[in-house]
Amino acid sequence: MRAHSFWSASLLAIMVMFVGLGATNGTQAAQPGTEPWIHIEVDREGADHVNLNLPLAAIEAAIALAPNTIVQDGQLKLGQEHQVPVAAIRGMWQELRNVGDAEFATIKHEGNDVRIAREGETILVRVSSEGDDGEDVRVEIPVPVVDALLSGDGNTLNVRAAIQQLSTMRGEMVRVIEANNNIRVWIDESSTQ
Repeated sequence: MRAHSFWSASLLAIMVMFVGLGATNGTQAAQPGTEPWIHIEVDREGADHVNLNLPLAAIEAAIALAPNTIVQDGQLKLGQEHQVPVAAIRGMWQELRNVGDAEFATIKHEGNDVRIAREGETILVRVSSEGDDGEDVRVEIPVPVVDALLSGDGNTLNVRAAIQQLSTMRGEMVRVIEANNNIRVWIDESSTQ
């Protein structure tokens, strides 16, 4: 990612989290009676810094304000150019769900290395780039969150079920590290960062 695409990457990371495709690193169980908070920190060296702290329960309401920005006509929108049919994602997940530990894809293209694998109850997505403006993107998605998200009917995502699964987890979910830009998303019980 280049600096000019920083905000696109930031928005994508936030939207991925909002639809429940976030996960924890070293997942910890929630303590009974505690309300989970999601924290999103976007830091661009020498420029913008954004901190967002919300009760996890507010995410569903936030999604309801702009549902077409996430799923429209049965397709998950990943940026302005890419759309993936939800039914296709669900079908692929049904085939991969019970495979167990496996490396699904490794891609090397134009200085980027992408790895998608399953380790235990976690789907791992890792992207790293070479060069001065290199980036390191890590997303860990718990299998129960994917199951919950894809438990909807037809071409819908079950965001409510995914958020319920996320509410039982704590820790870092998404991390994007670039030369001058960082994005971090995590869940804990604190209302502040």
